[in-house]
Amino acid sequence: MPDPVRIESLIVKPYADLRRVSLTLHVSGLPAYGPGAGSNLLHFPDMPKPSEVQSTPSPTSPNVDVFLDSRESERATAEDFPTPGDDRPPSPYPDVTLSILDQAGNEIATTFIVEHKEPELDFTLHLRTPEPGATYTARAELVINDAVIQTVQVPFELKEMG
Repeated sequence: MPDPVRIESLIVKPYADLRRVSLTLHVSGLPAYGPGAGSNLLHFPDMPKPSEVQSTPSPTSPNVDVFLDSRESERATAEDFPTPGDDRPPSPYPDVTLSILDQAGNEIATTFIVEHKEPELDFTLHLRTPEPGATYTARAELVINDAVIQTVQVPFELKEMG
């Protein structure tokens, strides 16, 4: 059984201008991702398989694999392209929320990462109204399938690190 996904560390470093904060997040137990880790091609049961679709390559859109041949292509709507339903398997990758909280516990900067796949992440959050010398808290929250599995909080003083 693989190790559970978990935050190993959250390192906080304010920049010299005291308006930005660098956060380095280390996560372990992530499923393998990328070349050699199995297929990264998803197929949703309600979407036609490429072999079932008439395709026309387009020299102007190299990032699109399949175009649907249709006389009505100019009038296509969202209903013409079904979205994945509830039968889609849940992602094994966690969502991550990185936040900075002020002394009162109010969230003053935040970012949200969907299906985080990297063991190490460096991110910069900007503070709109920084208070040099004040104590803040950096928070990282790991969520899998809408359930919070871990929260790490690191208090820090907003001062230039030596």
